[in-house]
Amino acid sequence: MSKLTFSKLELLVARMKDNHVDKDKFSFSYKLRFDVIVAIVNDGYELLIGLHTINKGLLIKVSPNYVAELKDDDYFNLCDWLNLSYKNGGFTSNTFLKLLSSKIPEEYSGYKYSYEDMVPYLKCKPVEEAEKIYFKGWNDHIKDHNEAHNFDKTEFYFGKDIADYCRQNNISSLWTHIANEKTLYCNPWERNHRL
Repeated sequence: MSKLTFSKLELLVARMKDNHVDKDKFSFSYKLRFDVIVAIVNDGYELLIGLHTINKGLLIKVSPNYVAELKDDDYFNLCDWLNLSYKNGGFTSNTFLKLLSSKIPEEYSGYKYSYEDMVPYLKCKPVEEAEKIYFKGWNDHIKDHNEAHNFDKTEFYFGKDIADYCRQNNISSLWTHIANEKTLYCNPWERNHRL
């Protein structure tokens, strides 16, 4: 595993927080086009990296003090996907982290992400019930007295603030794999959309 401090990420995260968003996106090219979602999560930050021309992806976790970690398996997959060699001082994991760090913008893009924008990044991050990609509504568990779940999926699609609200209020997000059963997104505190 390789680690590198992403100091430019601190500037971008500050701009994101100023704009009350927890996701932003940037792109760059290196052999292929890389699309990167920056997500503010409970335990720091995540970079969801999609190489959509070959339909591959990986997740890089970043600590609260902006130290990024590239796992060995992800690095070896990246070398394979890009047809690069790590032997004899070639494309190292540190080389990739430095490249990625240099591409992080300092300003927030201004784009507000919907949950549909996140669907292509499912391959980058394991999310429970991954085949269920259509939002169906909210279950606040007041009547059934069950414990809420799906917090990781809720955070992945809707962001940290919504997921934290659901954690605090025992609310689960509901999902389906059937496209015509999907519901327009609403905030979980809008009770009239509850199933």
